[in-house]
Amino acid sequence: MSESELGAGRDADESEDLGAAGEVEVPGISRRKLFAGAGIAAAVVAGGGVGAWLTARRTPGVRAANRALKIGFGGGICEAPLFAALHQGIFEKHGLKVEVVKTGSDEIKDAVGAGKLDAAPGIFFSWLKPIEQGIDAKLAAGLHEGCLRIIVPPESAIRSVAELRNKTIGVAAIGDSSMSFFSLDLLDAGINPSQDVEWRVFPGDQLGDALARGEIQAVAGSDPNALLPLLKGKARELTNNQQGANRELFCCATAINGRLLREDPDTARALVTAWAEGSRWVGANLAQTAALEVDNKYVAADLTVVESTLKTYGYNPSAVKFKPEITPGIEKFAKTGYLDRKTDARVLADKVYADLGLTW
Repeated sequence: MSESELGAGRDADESEDLGAAGEVEVPGISRRKLFAGAGIAAAVVAGGGVGAWLTARRTPGVRAANRALKIGFGGGICEAPLFAALHQGIFEKHGLKVEVVKTGSDEIKDAVGAGKLDAAPGIFFSWLKPIEQGIDAKLAAGLHEGCLRIIVPPESAIRSVAELRNKTIGVAAIGDSSMSFFSLDLLDAGINPSQDVEWRVFPGDQLGDALARGEIQAVAGSDPNALLPLLKGKARELTNNQQGANRELFCCATAINGRLLREDPDTARALVTAWAEGSRWVGANLAQTAALEVDNKYVAADLTVVESTLKTYGYNPSAVKFKPEITPGIEKFAKTGYLDRKTDARVLADKVYADLGLTW
């Protein structure tokens, strides 16, 4: 579907400024055929942390109350459940100290896998390849519906996803949430997303400008980056992730560092539970949530825009309903060519899902 930082962590190098690395320096990165076969490694870099992926133990762990958990965010309106849980004292109610860290979408997965971040929100599909390649992280629950769109210029002749063949699509990062999800729509339209379109990377807040300049023919983005050009009359929505055959029950999910899951499952469970409570609070307090995001500069959009956008999402977080979506989701995603051809969907599903014994 973003803002403070913290120093102390498990390792000395955790004190580096994750926020600064979030800037995308080169806006013209072209990635046609980048994902062909195992070559995806060049696009989605596997982070630190290899070895075993264990289902979290249900035996008591040592609550990490003496250090703040670091949760990454990218600046999306849809990350509201995280901000709500922080500012409404929900994390604190569950005995947790939490700080949020603005992190570029191109590095957030590596940071979670390496333990520089303890967790982050993100769409399920964008985590599959990094986890397959060894990143030490798992997904525990779905948070909400909605937040991804493909937009085109208002005067564009493109009227369907099928007409994106041989077109250039702008994204905020190779392998990000929007690119991952809409690759499924391309696949359904008979388009090979790793060969039949060109993906170009621009900083998220510059995607609309790149579209207006004609450097790209479409944008696949999350809110507000894909939403603002629409509201300004500078774009037209082609599709979103709340419609079509690939409509998801959940957009954003909770991604948790594997080491935290293994060594302190109680804290991980409390973290995911509080995060879900934040999602439910958002659903019941849209106006307050919008003000919270704008006042704290978590998102770069006006209050009315944020509130109207939040109204388009669904807030029914669940771990129980999230789990059944994983295996069929992997089976479908494997057809894009982004996963290893030898990938067994059920084996990867076990690596992806963290069973924290949650019943909601």
